[in-house]
Amino acid sequence: MVEEEGSTRLSTAEMDALPNSVMQSLPPQPAGAEIQVPLWRSTGFRAITLLILAPILAKLGLILGWRLADPRFIEGWLASGVVRDGLSTLDPNIAYTSHALGHRAALDWLSGHIPWWNPYSGIGMPLAGDMQSAALFPPTLLLALPNGQLYMHISLQITSGIFTWLLMRRLGVAGLGAAVAGLLFEFNGTFGWLANAVINPIPFLPMVLLGVEEARARALAGRAGQWAGGWGWIAGGLALSLYAGFPEVAYFNGLLIAAWTLTRLGGLRGRSMAYLARVAAGTVAGLLLAAPILIAFLGYLGDAYLGNHATGVFRHSHVSVRRLLALFLPYALGEPGESPTPEAVVFWGGVGGYTGLVLVVVAAMAVWRPWLRGLRLTLAAWCLVVTAAVYGQPAMMFVITAIPAVGDAMFFRYFSASISFALAVLAGLACHDLAAVAAERRPDLRYWGGWAVGGTFLVLAVWLSRTEYMNAPFSPILARSLIYAVVVMMGIRELGGAAFISNRTRAVVLGTAAVVEAVVLFVLPLRYYPKGGQLQTAGIEFLRNNLGLQRFYTLGPIQPNYGAYYGIAGINHNDLPLPAAWVDHVHKQLDNNTIESAFDGHDRGAPGGPTARDNLRANLDAYRALGVKYLVAPTGQSPFDWMPPGITNAMTDVLRLDNGDSVPLTLPSDPAMTGDRQVRSVGVLVATYLGKSTGTLAVRLCAADRCAEGQRDLAEAVDNQYLSIPLAAPVPFAAPLSITFRKIGGDFPVGLWTKPAPGREPQVSLRFDPPAASDRIMDIIELPGARSYFTAEGCQLTPTSRETVTADCPAPTTLTRLELFMPGWTATVNGASRPIGREGPLFQMVDLPAGRSEVRFSYQPPYMAWGYAAFVAGLALTLLGIGQGRRQSLNGPR
Repeated sequence: MVEEEGSTRLSTAEMDALPNSVMQSLPPQPAGAEIQVPLWRSTGFRAITLLILAPILAKLGLILGWRLADPRFIEGWLASGVVRDGLSTLDPNIAYTSHALGHRAALDWLSGHIPWWNPYSGIGMPLAGDMQSAALFPPTLLLALPNGQLYMHISLQITSGIFTWLLMRRLGVAGLGAAVAGLLFEFNGTFGWLANAVINPIPFLPMVLLGVEEARARALAGRAGQWAGGWGWIAGGLALSLYAGFPEVAYFNGLLIAAWTLTRLGGLRGRSMAYLARVAAGTVAGLLLAAPILIAFLGYLGDAYLGNHATGVFRHSHVSVRRLLALFLPYALGEPGESPTPEAVVFWGGVGGYTGLVLVVVAAMAVWRPWLRGLRLTLAAWCLVVTAAVYGQPAMMFVITAIPAVGDAMFFRYFSASISFALAVLAGLACHDLAAVAAERRPDLRYWGGWAVGGTFLVLAVWLSRTEYMNAPFSPILARSLIYAVVVMMGIRELGGAAFISNRTRAVVLGTAAVVEAVVLFVLPLRYYPKGGQLQTAGIEFLRNNLGLQRFYTLGPIQPNYGAYYGIAGINHNDLPLPAAWVDHVHKQLDNNTIESAFDGHDRGAPGGPTARDNLRANLDAYRALGVKYLVAPTGQSPFDWMPPGITNAMTDVLRLDNGDSVPLTLPSDPAMTGDRQVRSVGVLVATYLGKSTGTLAVRLCAADRCAEGQRDLAEAVDNQYLSIPLAAPVPFAAPLSITFRKIGGDFPVGLWTKPAPGREPQVSLRFDPPAASDRIMDIIELPGARSYFTAEGCQLTPTSRETVTADCPAPTTLTRLELFMPGWTATVNGASRPIGREGPLFQMVDLPAGRSEVRFSYQPPYMAWGYAAFVAGLALTLLGIGQGRRQSLNGPR
């Protein structure tokens, strides 16, 4: 029978699940004909619609702008007026790598360039090869849009849910169980707590497994026309997992895929080799498709600094077992990132997600059922073994880290998504099991798994809920509510003899309870996105208009890699891997107390060591040699401002000033300050009480017999930042210096943060030279004498971009380019290829002839021609896997 347009055929199981109202509305069907219903009434259409709408509705407040999801407001140090009550996500790399570098990659694609190189971070470094930018990942193109990262994350959730649903249907699971599994996985705990590139590979775990099940079905069918094919989803899912930008998660998911694949060898009746051959073909095709990113990444590793990934420290690390309760009741021990103790800091820095109590109990109910028993046991064992390793059980840590490369990564954080997936599949199977049985028999031993697991968790949760661990304000209420819900749910599950409630209704209740728990746990951190703020772009625009090919260095504003976002070159970085030569140069020549992977201008390796400001002032010539033309500092905190001894920017005690109040202080002399210096403005660290302060803050500065006054509207102040107040006339820097601050007008006070010492003196700074530019969050100071990006002795150079320059030289010479030397760079002079040499440890140089030369530089990872060829071969093999054999029903062989 030919299907009508806009309709779909239903299986027997789907027809049995249709409500009577739908069955009665269908037109009469000929005897023996397949029942047809409109597409919009089909189980599949409704499930897919739900899976699409659920993440959109969960983040509707962010979509509509009620809360700000743009990481520039949260982590970029680019906005004022932002109030942040807690952490909406645990890893700030949602900003520094995923958002900033991903946006740059998207802009490169849209301008017609493959994003192999990033000239805007450090002194240039690979972009696609760093992986975390996900530069070659198709959804990264969304980052070119306003709020594009939000839409990218929603698309990843939807993809996760849809492919989990398709996988469950492929296994033969009815619509209810498949929908429950899909919803649970698209609201998993890794999506809930992390939002950087860690989450990018998650949707492709069920995609690859769908391909594994398709390959198994093709092998099991064994009919004419079934000799090949069935690996298309394997190839596509594997390739996308690798392009997604976080190889650790892709690898750990691959271990679960391998365990699933081997488990499904059972029941193939002598067709195991055909099945494994298809899986192998899909794996090869996926690796060939991913050859460009693999070549870029693996080639980069040979010249890269890898941090702790090269030290083996992760092999002996784990999440504290004292925090095990947070796996099942994730907010019982505090809000995300709440760190009152060092132990809590370590926990939030290492945890990769949560599960949920209801989910675990429902999943446990599925373990001992006979259908797909091997797969169920494999998934349960995966959850137990990996969770034990994550929380430090020595034997399981030994087993897990014995797997090649596992101990070189933060396995305790990045296995979380696979645990959530295994639990989601088991929970879907539990709902299917219950709904598929017409009448429940007296429970035997295999039915008590859920009771045993659930009872254990309940005892643990009830005991811990009575301890000091329950420290979040609403945690005891939430935890106990979940505990009571589990008790009721388990009662509903086991009351098989109750005539007033059907098995399908009980399955719906169980699935709904698990999904509601997952959604509630997911949306709770969303309330910590800020409600408002204003992006400050005046400083950005100044740099765009004046920086040219030179670079800037920041002590805070314009956080690392956001120079790449805006197309302005800053030497700061926050990424991993990083060019080893550059990291070594930073430590030896620029800042010996920075964190190697986070050269951000403020975080310190040793808290008591030199500040970034100290090392900048001590190494100014080294910064000039990198082409640094401008320094960016928090407003009122130029690195060349004078601060009294003991100023630490501490915010522990505040002095409140109401209208008419004043506070005097006397500044000590400083023998190190020599020469004739004129104070032109006074800065003071203010507290505006979340931007509520009104009126004017006035200052009077006197030195010897010279005095000057100035004032600044408090509407221009930024909470917990220095407010710089210009003086009407310069005052010589000479002891004794006395300052008086006075609040004038306004109906809301202002606070002055004081030094953590007796006397309650405000924290102040004195400025001698005005900045080149400033806005509410940054001051920009010019650094004279910066080296030019292109130099060639005796030549007239006319650069048109970072990659092209015209040189007119009276004699043969050498052109130097202040871009990092790495394998893959090539140059042409007047169209002829010229070798690129290394100038010192970092930069590039190329020989020029006398006369006029057109010089072009370009970068492509070495051996990429082989990568492109492999991609074409992988595409052909993937198409073969898609095209062979006729299409199988979703309810195919099990």
